[in-house]
Amino acid sequence: MRISIFTMTVVAVLFLLAGINSFWLGRLFRPTMRGKFRFAYVSLTFLGAAALSIRSGSPFDGVAVFNVVFYFGPFWTVLQLMLLLAWPFSKLAGWLQHRWSLAREKELVAATPDSPLNPSLTRRNFLFQAAMAPPLAMTGINAVGVLDAEFRVVLRRLDFAYADLPAELDGLKIGHMTDVHLGPYISVNDVKKMATILQREAPDILAITGDFVDDVSLLPGAMDMMKPLLASLPLGGWFCMGNHEHRRGAAPIRSVLQQYGLRILDNQHQRLPFGGAHFTIAGVDYPMGASMSVRPEVAQDFLKSACDGISGKDFTLLMAHHPAFLPAAFSRQIPLTLAGHTHGGQVGWGQRSAFEFLYPYMRGVYQEAQSFGFVSCGAGHWLPFRLNCPPEVSVITLRRKA
Repeated sequence: MRISIFTMTVVAVLFLLAGINSFWLGRLFRPTMRGKFRFAYVSLTFLGAAALSIRSGSPFDGVAVFNVVFYFGPFWTVLQLMLLLAWPFSKLAGWLQHRWSLAREKELVAATPDSPLNPSLTRRNFLFQAAMAPPLAMTGINAVGVLDAEFRVVLRRLDFAYADLPAELDGLKIGHMTDVHLGPYISVNDVKKMATILQREAPDILAITGDFVDDVSLLPGAMDMMKPLLASLPLGGWFCMGNHEHRRGAAPIRSVLQQYGLRILDNQHQRLPFGGAHFTIAGVDYPMGASMSVRPEVAQDFLKSACDGISGKDFTLLMAHHPAFLPAAFSRQIPLTLAGHTHGGQVGWGQRSAFEFLYPYMRGVYQEAQSFGFVSCGAGHWLPFRLNCPPEVSVITLRRKA
């Protein structure tokens, strides 16, 4: 069984966080119970680490009863992060309960001075209940988030209307996939499910904006599942590289994708005939090694290479993995830019992200004049937790304004 460096890192972080959480949670129990609680906690952590390792080292498909144990790995791992966040709330709840119980205890003693109740035991019960509320709440939220990430893929339909769209392109459908992260948490069968959802919508073209694969050994099997979708596309399937492709080995990934008919655009464009008009698709490479301070300049350079020579009469679709390309695309008045990378923060607030502060373009639709940008939440993840931000594939329909 092959275990990736990523999985070994996750397991190491799991044990570190579990050690911290078992310590502070153990303090909520009576001294006679702490040892038993911490032993059980460590045992569950070893089980979670084993589930992570087994799942990383072999293909995982299906939800047979026996296989449900593999879901405990991501559940227990993400729970450690959630419990760490719960710690200050637990302390606050305990403090507030302590203040209330002291006042209440004085009232009880004054009213019933001969009460057989042990005030210190009553206070401990109150404190235990209050301090346990945040960890229990986080456990419930974590279960919902892990199940949402593992079992849901939604279809997002979008319409973009343009006054100058050629009549022949009215109704053209663009399928969009991004951030699939084929690997430990996204299986070959998951890719089949995504492709089937898109194929039912009968798109004319497919744009995949990077981070498709984390485990290159699974790529041929996943592309086999994509064959029916790719064969149904009048304008074909197109790909731009993401940071994970570069990290996992760009050359072998390019080779496999091209064998299955996906065309890769590295700071290039292609003009395609459609219904008597022309449709141009452009793609930019991921700016590996470029710091955030210089990325706008890199984006401008990449975009210049990709767009030089495009006819001003053509509708242009730009594929970019990173949403940092949106400002440059807006300045060039590119009608539509598709991006990913952010996963929408994987935690949503309404139709936006709970982490909007991390990226200027985090999730959803953005517009400047007649230029639109769409940042997808992505179809997969390498951290299996999503809350009000489910995995998604998208179909964008071009419309001509009346």
